[in-house]
Amino acid sequence: MPKPIQHHEHYSPRKSSLVSLLSFALAFVDALILYTISSFIETTLGTQYIGVAYFIAFGIHLFLLLTLQGAIRRIGKIRYLVLCLGLAAAAVGILPSVSDGFKGVALAIAFLAFSNTAWVALDVILESYSKDQLSGRIRGLHLTIVSIGFLLTPYLATRILDAHGYSAVFLIVFIGYAAILLMATMLFRFDNHTEQPKIRLWSALREVSGNTDLRSIFVVSLALEFFYTIMVIYMPIHLQNLGFEWTEIGIIFTIMLLPFVFLQYPIGLLADKRYGEKELLALCLLITTAAMVGVATYSEKHLLVWGAILFMTRVGIAGIEVLRDSYFYKQIDGNDIHIIAFFRTARPVASMAGAVIAVIALSFFQIPALFIAVIVGLFFALFHVFRLEDTESEYDIARKASLPGA
Repeated sequence: MPKPIQHHEHYSPRKSSLVSLLSFALAFVDALILYTISSFIETTLGTQYIGVAYFIAFGIHLFLLLTLQGAIRRIGKIRYLVLCLGLAAAAVGILPSVSDGFKGVALAIAFLAFSNTAWVALDVILESYSKDQLSGRIRGLHLTIVSIGFLLTPYLATRILDAHGYSAVFLIVFIGYAAILLMATMLFRFDNHTEQPKIRLWSALREVSGNTDLRSIFVVSLALEFFYTIMVIYMPIHLQNLGFEWTEIGIIFTIMLLPFVFLQYPIGLLADKRYGEKELLALCLLITTAAMVGVATYSEKHLLVWGAILFMTRVGIAGIEVLRDSYFYKQIDGNDIHIIAFFRTARPVASMAGAVIAVIALSFFQIPALFIAVIVGLFFALFHVFRLEDTESEYDIARKASLPGA
């Protein structure tokens, strides 16, 4: 049996709602740049070597995660978030004035590193105000709110890019980050919690590796982040190679992101109330894998077909994302910063691995080969899902309580 982790919860619906509000604003702004920054980097490095920039960016992000607990213990959660937002804002704010391609790539790398770390800081803050029994609902609602933010701006970003170029996108993102930094300072000025216990990351590694459930859900997280790495970086370029204009890509991506808005909260609710996460995770992985076969094999320029294929990938991925978070956060709480930090290393580790695989694969094959690599990763995750011990839903708990002698 996995070793139980002691929980110390400080549930606050109001504070968790404020974190979701801040996350919505950050998602709204990030979506302006998320699917276009890889194309900006491509203009200097070329398709084959985009992965080098992402490898460096997520290497920095990984370092920041490895030092996360110590930094929060020194300056607190809110100040750490504000610091990351400020550094990301500075990087993207300088970009419009830079004419040298390699300096621009360096600033893009800095933005990617600090903006991704800001999301982890928000994650830590949200968990501080969450409750295990409501984890699926809290995470589902939070991700739905975030997804609405991401849904609203990809098409807008492509229109701005077509009309005014990358500099206009970067300037708007800078203004957005500055506003979010101010919001974070005002909304949480009295909540700069620090962590007293000094627990090194090696302790987290031992806890995760010694716990089958945490280890298996970490593998699922690796597969999910590998999916995001390949699809976010290379899907816009692949669609451009097929002949789509930026405005058409914006329409496709808007269709693609709809499942995040409509499915994550209901799936989180189902996990809490009726089924737990295990079976739902397996189903979502199968849906994503089937849709990825279409991504890897279809090569015609047809907007609605691509919208439908990518929509189905996100039907599965939307479920995987909320179920991964729901399952993981039912095992730990907001005081387990060392475990949260280790768990969130899945993104930089998967992104760095994806970057290396992409650089090597694109030396011999075309971009669809990377989509096949994603399929392999999803099958590996499915194997580990079957090793999970499912959480108890409210239905399971009520049924046990009704048994004779309970």
